[in-house]
Amino acid sequence: MASVTLEHVYKSFGPTKVVHDANLDIEDGDFVVLVGPSGCGKSTTLRMVAGLEEITDGQIKIGDKVVNELSPRDRDVAMVFQSYALYPHMSVRENIAFGLRLRKMDPAEIDKRVKEASAILGLDDLLERKPKQLSGGQRQRVAMGRSIVRQPSVFLFDEPLSNLDAKLRVQMRSEIARLHQRLGTTTVYVTHDQVEAMTLAKNIVVMKDGLIQQVGAPLELYRSPVNTFVAGFIGSPAMNFFDCDVVGRDGEHRLVNELFDVPMPERFKAELGNETELVLGIRPEHFGEPGSGDGHVPMQIEVLEPLGSTVHALGNVGDRPATATLEPETKVAVGETVKMAIDFEHLHLFVRSTGLALGV
Repeated sequence: MASVTLEHVYKSFGPTKVVHDANLDIEDGDFVVLVGPSGCGKSTTLRMVAGLEEITDGQIKIGDKVVNELSPRDRDVAMVFQSYALYPHMSVRENIAFGLRLRKMDPAEIDKRVKEASAILGLDDLLERKPKQLSGGQRQRVAMGRSIVRQPSVFLFDEPLSNLDAKLRVQMRSEIARLHQRLGTTTVYVTHDQVEAMTLAKNIVVMKDGLIQQVGAPLELYRSPVNTFVAGFIGSPAMNFFDCDVVGRDGEHRLVNELFDVPMPERFKAELGNETELVLGIRPEHFGEPGSGDGHVPMQIEVLEPLGSTVHALGNVGDRPATATLEPETKVAVGETVKMAIDFEHLHLFVRSTGLALGV
């Protein structure tokens, strides 16, 4: 096992800058997920760690060794791709063992490693089958087994579950989590699915336009996002955002727009400075059933999505889309305009001009 360190790493394809000044410390044994929308640079970052892309500038270390000039095979990493890339004419056993045979490893050691990987991944009954006889999830487990037998210092996963259906993705997520708990190998995992990131990661790296926006534990990013991008990307359903102005009245600050007039929590005042144009952020679970108090926002209900334990109410606050999480027995009806209550303990504020959070 080994740590992974990126120091001022840049990547450009001609004039196009893809990754900008990436700095990242991944501890030995950590499970880190790089997440962000398509084109944000997450897969390119992973490929630079693997040695499949040359870096334009900066330094990458695996353990205490600078690997900028090392070939992929000399970096002691194993990569699992979105594509299974199995040899169709080979059995599961032969696919898993193929890389070790190329290295001319002792046959007894190859057999031992294949049996160990097969036991970990539940492939014992499938070893003599060909890939065409396997389901998508089974093929992905074979691809993972091919990496496990190498016993690398670092596992690299590049959107490995994207080709699976929703049920299989959930199953494979739990298998990957159990695999990491069992092996303890440093793992870097790329996905565009924030639910995947939240459920798998010890630490999440959120990227946008080639820049690292925030690094932290899943709940840290969920509860204390540093900007509107992270706040809107992490969490499902996404956070609601409403533009508002700060207005002083009767010795207090209030958050005001054409539809609501609510008090600003005390914890934000120290960082407010001269800012008067803000964005109020509130997650759907903290924006719900009408209640008493000073803090209501009128929402026109357009769709109700019953999910059993909760109901998602979708609609609009003025011209902004909004989602509220309601109790399953809610009396709210489609077509109504309802004064939704804000949970002020969980309210977020951002500077409108920069998107940066206050109070973080």
